[in-house]
Amino acid sequence: MSGTVVIVTRGRKYHADRTCPRLVQGEYLWDFDSDDYPAKSLRRREPNPQRAAMCGKLPCLYCVPAELRVFPPLYGQTFGHEPFVYDGVPICRRCYVDVTHCSIDAFEQPRPVRVRETVPWPCTSALVLGLVERPAAVEAVR
Repeated sequence: MSGTVVIVTRGRKYHADRTCPRLVQGEYLWDFDSDDYPAKSLRRREPNPQRAAMCGKLPCLYCVPAELRVFPPLYGQTFGHEPFVYDGVPICRRCYVDVTHCSIDAFEQPRPVRVRETVPWPCTSALVLGLVERPAAVEAVR
C-alpha cells in the first residue's frame, strides 16, 4: 500500500478509507466526552502505512486488505527481559523466583526463610517474546 492512510490522534489503528465505518464510529465515541474535547477533527494523514506503523498504529482489519497490512515492529520491546552476566552465569535482568527454604534458628527449631533467586537466561518470557531461538524438542525415550 503506497497511498496515504488516515490515523486519529487518540486512536490505535490506521485506515485506508476515510469513510471507514470503524473510523467514524471510533470518532463518535469521543464526541461529547468532556467539555475540553476539541470541535475540530483529530484526523491526520500519514504518507504510507509503514510510517503509521512506526508510530505504533495497527492496521484496521475492516478497510485495509490483508496482503497490504503493516504491523508495528516488535524490535526493542524486550520488556526488561535481557541477559545479564553475574558471577559468570547469565541471568535475566527482570525475572526472579521466590523460594522458601527451611532454616534452623538458635533454638534448633525449623523456620521458613523466603529468598528471592534469579532466573537463568533465557527465561520463559524471552522464549515467548522471540528474543532467543527456542531449543529443539527432545524426543521422549520409550
